[in-house]
Amino acid sequence: MSKGKTTTVQEASLPAFQEAQFQELFGRARGLSQQPFIPYTGPMVAGFNPDQLRQFQATRGLFESGMAFDPTQALQGLAQQQRPMTGQVGSLLTAPIEQYQSPFQQQVIDQALGDIQRQADIARTGAQERAIRAGAFGGSRSALLESESQRPFIEAQARTAANLRQAGFEQAQRAAESDIARQQQLAMFAPQLELQARQQQAGLLGGLQGSQLQNLGLLSGIGAQQQALQQRGIDAARGEFQRALGYGPQQLSLLQAGMGTPLISTTTTGQQKTGAGDVLGTAAQLAGMYFMSDERLKENINHIGTSENGHKLYTWDWNDKAKRLGIKDATTGVIAQEVMKYMPKAVTKDANGYYMVNYGVL
Repeated sequence: MSKGKTTTVQEASLPAFQEAQFQELFGRARGLSQQPFIPYTGPMVAGFNPDQLRQFQATRGLFESGMAFDPTQALQGLAQQQRPMTGQVGSLLTAPIEQYQSPFQQQVIDQALGDIQRQADIARTGAQERAIRAGAFGGSRSALLESESQRPFIEAQARTAANLRQAGFEQAQRAAESDIARQQQLAMFAPQLELQARQQQAGLLGGLQGSQLQNLGLLSGIGAQQQALQQRGIDAARGEFQRALGYGPQQLSLLQAGMGTPLISTTTTGQQKTGAGDVLGTAAQLAGMYFMSDERLKENINHIGTSENGHKLYTWDWNDKAKRLGIKDATTGVIAQEVMKYMPKAVTKDANGYYMVNYGVL
């Protein structure tokens, strides 16, 4: 039995007009709560447009064509090649000089000798004419004159042929020396040129590899966009599912709102020795019914004790705002704002936004 002093025992009742209003409002709320759930059947996610789909297809084409060649394998092949070495070049001693001689050398010699021979023939004719005038034609004297006239030309022919052949040989020798020097220079720079060519090829392969990686990134971006679109579709379906789950509690809230805040009149029937816990005991008899208990509608609030369940109990008077709302609930009990902090399920709001407490839960 609770300890305490004298308390007031109250009885709750509804005025007839308010009971009729309450029943009408509750009936309408029940009708709303019984309406079936209507799911949304329209489109929830915007798909890709034709331009985006063509872009995806073009990107896949670039990726597939770019991946047909493996630059990594080619780069490995370049890396495994041996370092280029300087080639062997022959010397002038072993060079075939005749290959460097002019093919027209003999023609030049023959032409020069022919010119000398014509001069020799002219000289022979002159010697014979002189021998005839001297009466020595046909004798030894004539032969001597003719031989003397031909000797300079024979010597000239010999000198000319030798000089031309010597000039041709020297020209061929210079050509061979120039060719051997060029070959030696090429042989010297060939390894460097080969390395430069390999570096250039490696750069091209590296660029191709970078292009493949870029195409791979583009393909990955396409996959991310498609995955995001699928995820939005899943989220939309899940949102509709969550809306369906919340439909029942929503309809129940309509019923609770339809119940409203009844105007409960109180009358004193007697006094007895009781404690603070009996206040909630009396309220428990009204289980399932909410009573206004918003601190904003109260004044002259006095703490009178604590219930067996640990709830702080107060007495108060309703202020002018509560009176304008027609509130005539009991003036002993808990404060809704305090109960909401540790037992929010026992507190709700009325249509005006003020807190009510279900004393049956307490």
